[in-house]
Amino acid sequence: MTASVFAQSPDRMSYQAVIRNSNNDLVTNTTVGIQISILQGSADGKEVYVETQTPTTNTNGLVSLEIGGGKAVSGSFKINWIAGPYFIKTEIDPSGGTNYTITGTSQLLSVPYALHAKTAETVTGGIAETDPVFGAWDKDYHDLTNKPTVISDFKMNANSQNITNVADPLNAQDAATKAYVDALLARIEALEESDLLNNGFTDIRDGNHYDVVTIGDQVWMAENLKYLPRVVGPGTGSQTTPYYYVYGYNGTDVNEAKATGNYTTYGVLYNWPAAMNSSASSSSNPSGVQGVCPAGWHMPSDAEWTELTDYLGGTTIAAGKLKETGTSHWIGPQADVANNETGFSALPGGHRNPNGGFYIMGTRGYWWSATESSATNAWHRNMYFSYSSVYKSSEFKEVGFSVRCVRD
Repeated sequence: MTASVFAQSPDRMSYQAVIRNSNNDLVTNTTVGIQISILQGSADGKEVYVETQTPTTNTNGLVSLEIGGGKAVSGSFKINWIAGPYFIKTEIDPSGGTNYTITGTSQLLSVPYALHAKTAETVTGGIAETDPVFGAWDKDYHDLTNKPTVISDFKMNANSQNITNVADPLNAQDAATKAYVDALLARIEALEESDLLNNGFTDIRDGNHYDVVTIGDQVWMAENLKYLPRVVGPGTGSQTTPYYYVYGYNGTDVNEAKATGNYTTYGVLYNWPAAMNSSASSSSNPSGVQGVCPAGWHMPSDAEWTELTDYLGGTTIAAGKLKETGTSHWIGPQADVANNETGFSALPGGHRNPNGGFYIMGTRGYWWSATESSATNAWHRNMYFSYSSVYKSSEFKEVGFSVRCVRD
């Protein structure tokens, strides 16, 4: 399950999740049973609130619901959020009942402001001019001669509820410096980066999972893109209309195309308008063109492909470090020209020819860039089965090539 939680109305939290069964298949257009528990203190802490809901997934396996709006099993959603940390536990029955076979627990790293405000403590007793927060200012609040010079000069006391220790907050009422918050965000980003590199990511558009690899300062998908919103046979082509192909498939049924071995292994072939999702050409690094790539990823420009091959020692040796080893997919001798030391695992997916056919799978792989070379052509990179070079060429935009995306 992949999930997100964010603020909504004062007594509820919006919640979204992508539901998969025990075989890691998306559960689509199905009513599922979900039990949601808010745990206090730890991942196995006290249940302060439990509810059940029976939402229906959409065609992408996504459910959307509001925590606090379900059938309460125990506790109240009027939670004292200050007394955290809190964890959210989800238990799911893909068949819509209460036989919960899928479970997961994660910490709520933030609480929606509207919820927190309802349980925040009230300042009582008033604040006098002599309190420290006013101590450096005159009674008319306009003489800045002796204004505080550092944030530690400020302390507010109201019934012993202090805002202090801003550089190293300890208590629930303590404020925090920007430096402290920035350091915390950096740790979160580092954890997210580690998870991405170790486990890859799932494209929420269709549920396809991709491994990724870091090469120099770039993060690349380690597989060809498989996003296939529609499909045509090789006889249909265009310089301007987006078209999608699966090598060897001659039809228009997306499910049939996805059931082929070539789709599973080599992904989709895109003409340039499809790869760019009709965006304009870019020669920048990064390109800034999402194109057909998932959110957070983009089409590599010609300059980004050059950065890749330069980092690997130049075009004459880069392919050996990028190609999958062995002859399971590459036809012909590979041992002396391919070591795949980067983990990029380039495959020979062939291409859709402008004459209307599929050609040379097993011997060559082709990948689009986001940079056009003329009104009718765009730059791409290709690799051959028996050479260690990466070749840069210009080809008609109606040709069908593979796509590898780069992380934003």
